[in-house]
Parts: sequence; structure tokens; C-alpha cells
Amino acid sequence: MDIKSRLINYYKNNEFIQKYIKGLDSNTNEIVLAYNGLEKKITIDDLEKIEDETKVISFLNNDTYLKEDPKIDVIEPKIITNELDRETLNDIKILTEIKSKSGLDNLLKDFAINEETGLIDVNKAINIVEKNTIDEVVKSIKGHYDFDLDLEKYDKTGKHIGNVLSSDRTDDEKIISSFNNVKVYLEAANMYVDQVNFSEEDMNKRLTEYVEKVKSILNPVREVPRNKVESNPETEVIDNKSAGFADVFILTIIILVYAIIIVNLLLKLI
Repeated sequence: MDIKSRLINYYKNNEFIQKYIKGLDSNTNEIVLAYNGLEKKITIDDLEKIEDETKVISFLNNDTYLKEDPKIDVIEPKIITNELDRETLNDIKILTEIKSKSGLDNLLKDFAINEETGLIDVNKAINIVEKNTIDEVVKSIKGHYDFDLDLEKYDKTGKHIGNVLSSDRTDDEKIISSFNNVKVYLEAANMYVDQVNFSEEDMNKRLTEYVEKVKSILNPVREVPRNKVESNPETEVIDNKSAGFADVFILTIIILVYAIIIVNLLLKLI
């Protein structure tokens, strides 16, 4: 099991540790623990040996704990694991699962800052990722290839950074599965309760709206020219009447011709 999986598993099974975990240092693969201004890194092996909160506090307070030195360039804890050394949607998912808000702040600060407040705007992040995800699934459908389900194959803004895959899935299956990329951010947004909070019902509503957006792009409603849609009733009535009079006129002529022929035949008989 890799370090991230072990960390998530430990986090879920040891509630006492949750307020101490700040994130994962990608350079050393060590977990960053922090509390009351104290910060220290620990390996996953040593972390798994900690069984209660007393040991955590003891670990943070011993003579070897690390303090942030303003003169030292401190690396913000974040998870970078893919081969391109880029933050991915999977990193967002993991940071959410271990509830590392500081880690999320670090990943969002370069593309989701509210220009008016200067603070991280999680709604802006959601909108950007949704737009990019829609672009990716539309391209996969039009290009007849699969929508990649691997979160590590998408950068943190939802753009695909992997290879194109063949697919035998339907378009609807691609659309539904692609929403999972957006859902990563909807779940992360719940760590920003001062801005937004998504319930399960909100998630389902958002999915419905998402599907409609994608399908409207794939099947745009084409407007029929007004001159073909709108007709002039008066013109139609005039045309119909003209057609009717023409038919009557022609019928009248035919009757007169037959009448003349019949009269001529009768005169010959007389």
C-alpha cells in the first residue's frame, strides 16, 4: 500500500490525529504534523505507531521538533506524485480526505483567487474545473475516444494530461462518469463552509444541470430562419382564395365546353 493510502487509512481510523495532520511533504514523503505553532515531520511508519493523542503531543514537544524559521524558505506541504510533477485532481481528492485545508489553499491559490477580496474563491475553482471537464468530455465524444477515469491524468484545473484511450462506452456513460472530476471539487468545497456547502441533494441537482450543459453543446438547438417559421396569415388566405377561384374558373370553362359540344350534337340530330 502506498504512503497516501496508508495515511488516509490511518487518518480515518484514528480520530485523535485529525486536528494535527497538516499535509504530506512531497519532497520527503513525510507527514507534516502541526499544533499550537509547533510543526514537525514524521514518516508513515512512525506515525502508525502513535496510538493516542498523548504520544502526538509528546512527539511535537520533544527537543527535536521543528519550528518555522522566517529566514528559511519553508515548503508548503502538498502532494505531488505524478510523473509530470504537477498537482492533479487526485491530489485535491486526497487533501480533502485528510482534511488538509492548508494543503488545498496551497493548490488553489494560483488559479482561484477572488480579485476583489484577494482570498481563495472555491466557487471560482469549481466553475473553472467544470468548464474544463465539459471541454474534455465533449472532445472525447467528438473524437470517439474514452473519457479517462484516472484522476491523476488531470491537472488540478481539470485539464487532461494523459494519453488518449480507446473506448467502447456510450456517450451517456462518458458524460455521467466525467462528472466525478467536478465532484472532487464539490466535496473539497465543504471545507470552505464560509463560502458554500453541498449536500447530497445539491450534488444530484448539479449532476442534472451538468448533463444538460454537455448535451446542449453536443446537440445545439438550431434556430430556423424567421421567414420560414413565421407566415403571414393574410397572404395565406389570399393565396388560398386565389387558388380556389382558379380551380372554379377552370372547372367552369370545362363545363361550358362540354355544354357547347352537347348542344352541337343535338342540333345535328334535329
